[in-house]
Amino acid sequence: MTRKNEAQKSQIVSRRAFLKTAVLGATGLVIGRHWVPRRAVTNRRWAASTDLNITIYSTSEPAQRLTYSHNDFKPSWSPDGSMLTFFRATRYGADFKDWRSMICVINADGTGFRELTSAEYPNFNPTWTRDGSNRIIFNRFSLHGDSRNQVYWITPTASKGDEELISDPDFLYFEWANSGLRDGRIFVDRQAGAGFQSFLLTPDQGVYEEIERPTRLPWHKLSVSPSETKVAYMLDKDNNIPTYNDSVICFAEFDIEALRIHTPVQITTDELTYIQEYPAWNENESLIVYDSNESGTYQVYAYQIADGTTIRLSSNENLSDQFADFEGLPK
Repeated sequence: MTRKNEAQKSQIVSRRAFLKTAVLGATGLVIGRHWVPRRAVTNRRWAASTDLNITIYSTSEPAQRLTYSHNDFKPSWSPDGSMLTFFRATRYGADFKDWRSMICVINADGTGFRELTSAEYPNFNPTWTRDGSNRIIFNRFSLHGDSRNQVYWITPTASKGDEELISDPDFLYFEWANSGLRDGRIFVDRQAGAGFQSFLLTPDQGVYEEIERPTRLPWHKLSVSPSETKVAYMLDKDNNIPTYNDSVICFAEFDIEALRIHTPVQITTDELTYIQEYPAWNENESLIVYDSNESGTYQVYAYQIADGTTIRLSSNENLSDQFADFEGLPK
């Protein structure tokens, strides 16, 4: 983690030390000598993919498993908290182009499961628009048998085949949707050869507005904060996005009027022996949640921006928890 000075660094509990000393309970946890109630961290529900089953967690209620016996990834809450979208893998492959998966949606009470797309293609990482249109944005890889990725959207009541392409069909390289904005624009990244750029896409007009970035390195899995004044992302340090071990979690300021991202802060360590991935925000932007397999099993952690401490939210180290997302806050 980056630190401004040694005094600040002394306040940080390293995650390796934490894993040796923390004692988890039903309502709280012990970090060193300090008991921290889970409600002091968050009282908002969050969803995760627990052993690849979509599961909702709460500080006051038992976990609620929504899906069973499938390979379900990347849950994202609708803005009103009533639904979650995710993708279901039906086939894995050595490369992303060899995967097959479908975009799905389910009500937050576990009812109303629907497959929105077929599994004819690799369909990945859905999220929601934030402008009230209630569309699901997702990424489709290698539709043309090459390394192209394109962005689509669909409504939660639509049928298979109703998805609409919103990427520029003439762009022949890699385009990835990250987050929607309240004004209807979508934050997308593009990679063509060694070049990496970020844009705000206005779907109905096909307009791309380039964003000034604070680094030449690629990033991925970017999440725009609820106030749309910050972003969190995985910074890729070896210029090879499919390798996650070299990535670190960062956040930065986002000036949406100036189309500029600046003042990045790295919040996880440079550590090649494990993975730190998929950041997301809480409602008041005091926390960034992400998951890591540093303990040997993927667990969800919460980084507290105010003091730079990191707390484990997962309550069972024997279950794999990934891709956490807070209720009503689409990634």
